[in-house]
Amino acid sequence: MDESPGSSPFASAAAYYDRFRAPYAPGALDAVIAALALGRTARVLDLGCGPGTIAIPLSLAVGEVVAVDLDSQMLAEGQRLAAAQGRHNICWIQGRAEDVLPGLGQFHAAVLGQSLHWMDRDLLLKQLADAVVDGGGVAILDEGARRMPESWAGIAAGVAARYLGRTGRHPLKHPETDHEPSLRRSAHFSDFTVREFSHQITRDVASIVGCIYSGVGATREMFGDRAPAFEAELTQALLRFNPSGVFNEQLETAVFLAPKRRRP
Repeated sequence: MDESPGSSPFASAAAYYDRFRAPYAPGALDAVIAALALGRTARVLDLGCGPGTIAIPLSLAVGEVVAVDLDSQMLAEGQRLAAAQGRHNICWIQGRAEDVLPGLGQFHAAVLGQSLHWMDRDLLLKQLADAVVDGGGVAILDEGARRMPESWAGIAAGVAARYLGRTGRHPLKHPETDHEPSLRRSAHFSDFTVREFSHQITRDVASIVGCIYSGVGATREMFGDRAPAFEAELTQALLRFNPSGVFNEQLETAVFLAPKRRRP
């Protein structure tokens, strides 16, 4: 469920998002491109695009990507990164997905990376049934169902809680935590499959701090002038746990592929 313009929960996370969020597994986006037959003439929609994590690499394979996000800072970061990589076939649009989608025209496919849980799932899938052409489909990329918490996650959560208190699920997220129920309810995207892609990443302490600041529950802005103290305390706690300061993490990316069911 998006917020109104100017009040995005990611407003102060954009500077950290692209550099420090866990990437999608290699091969996950390639699988989407192959399954939905996306080629040089395809027009593809990326909803909740953030700083172009999917839109920029996807633009290498398709004709045009229309990238939508509520947060202006995320879009500015995406535009900067795209320009630096010479990617000029991305149209960046600020707005709530459910508000802007009806006016964006037709697409061969729509992709969503860890963003559907911020939206009105049922309404959005109904709108996508009109926006995606027959023969197209929807792809959702998210954390894998079998993903284990990172080895540093519990330590970081405990230190952050001493500064911010314990936080639960963000109130603006959709109450459904899983994608499957809304896809099954859809009249057009219920014939979906799920694939898992494994990969490993390596983090150091600075990367862990950046990853924490890239989320909505513990942005650097939320710590205010206590941010240096938090970073110092977290660094000490992490090095007590692992003196090498090197954390190897096994992660998984789940890819939901939902071809559009043709209208009768």
